[in-house]
Amino acid sequence: MKKKLILIALIFVMALTVLSACDIDANGSIKSITKPYITEYECIEGYLGGENLLDSYEFIKITLVDDKEMQVSFKPKNGDKRSFKGFYEVNPETREINAEIGLFGVKFREKITINKGMFVITKNILTKTLLLKFKAV
Repeated sequence: MKKKLILIALIFVMALTVLSACDIDANGSIKSITKPYITEYECIEGYLGGENLLDSYEFIKITLVDDKEMQVSFKPKNGDKRSFKGFYEVNPETREINAEIGLFGVKFREKITINKGMFVITKNILTKTLLLKFKAV
């Protein structure tokens, strides 16, 4: 009987140890657990050629609204906030996101992989390279 109680206590302690290692937010939702990538991402680095874009913008954000819709929003320091809607889909096997958005009448497509809440977009625009690094807020 004493061995059974020790075994049960040991199992209980191990279970508590494993559960305490899990970091689930008490305010979390099923969405945040099953599709944690659905959130807002803020640009933390942005360059066009050698020019730092963040010197000219208050913010540049990409928000994954739900499991299909996204929104790109930005605000120049001397202008009004603008936003554009787009769509995306996730490949659950590769965790790649394929996104498409129309900006100023031009459709852009990009394939990214979110790693540790961050992703990078690079595009060649004429002779300059656009580099945008985003982090989940």
